Amino acid sequence: MDEKILEHCKMLNQYECYLREISASPKDQFAGSYLLKGSAERYLQLAIESCINIGNRLLSIIQMQKPVKTPETYADIFTELGKLEILPQKFVNTMIMMVRFRNRVVHMYWNIDPDQLYTILNENLGDFTKFREYIVDFMNSEHI
Repeated sequence: MDEKILEHCKMLNQYECYLREISASPKDQFAGSYLLKGSAERYLQLAIESCINIGNRLLSIIQMQKPVKTPETYADIFTELGKLEILPQKFVNTMIMMVRFRNRVVHMYWNIDPDQLYTILNENLGDFTKFREYIVDFMNSEHI
């Protein structure tokens, strides 16, 4: 497996572990803690950026073998992975929603709803595991 992708997968796993620890906090404790909310925002941002980096690196590797459209946006990375059938289309939409959330955290950080953040922590962290599995399965089948 490509060393850079492997390193980003390890970091993604670590961020997911941190997020799972944060998600174990009761909702009222989470809502009242700027440390928990800030940590959740940052680790979600880092986890999403790890997915972006993994996808971008994988597309770069594939471009050495066949023509692939160069993504212009972070969302385009996942769109291209869907076109290459590395990610199922329904999951591409999930990843695009992640990118949109990441953009809000980075560019509109004062406007993050704590209830939405708590919901993401308790309902969507498995998406990071799914993403890693899709990438690893593809890389193993293609011997990348």
